[in-house]
Amino acid sequence: MKKIIFCDIPMKKNMNAMVYANTGNTNFNYSKEVMFPINAILAESLKKDDEVRVILLRTKDKAGNSGRNSGLFMQELDEINSEIGAKISYETLDSEFKETKDIHEKRLQDMLDKIEEHTEIYADITYGPKPLPMILMCVISFAEKFLNCDVKSVVYGKVDFDDNNKPCNPELYDVTSLYYLNNLTSSMVADNGKDARQSLNEFFSL
Repeated sequence: MKKIIFCDIPMKKNMNAMVYANTGNTNFNYSKEVMFPINAILAESLKKDDEVRVILLRTKDKAGNSGRNSGLFMQELDEINSEIGAKISYETLDSEFKETKDIHEKRLQDMLDKIEEHTEIYADITYGPKPLPMILMCVISFAEKFLNCDVKSVVYGKVDFDDNNKPCNPELYDVTSLYYLNNLTSSMVADNGKDARQSLNEFFSL
């Protein structure tokens, strides 16, 4: 099966590996530490005959941390895949650290150019600039609607910080439902706000 993985790569200097198993709202049993939460999901979803295209979304930083961290992602997933044997290729999409309309549109177009028809889509929105998840939602909506893609999982890794500012209590959340909720509200038809609210409340009560 063809899979495409989008992962926001952080500009932070230090990365922390944590165990996310049986936390948040996900249902998986990978009990080893990972720096990138999506890799815990991929550890249990990849198959030997999968063709996997990983797109690392990097924001340029003067210290070069995003470049180093993309290497850490590849190292981590390759180690996981050593026991699976899927065919994995890596590509990077670099953007300037500017939140302008031109940068957003280029990033969206570049991401869409990487998606083939009939592909399963996974994404990790734990790290990266805040506008990136919004761009990603546009990308996967287009892919599902026009390229017959299947949105499998969009995940977010949450951590707390203790009194010494060390990360703790990792939780992994599958927020794919937010994508489908956005699709629902975008496609709703109603004569007025009251009727629209009623329709949405009926959906939530199902």
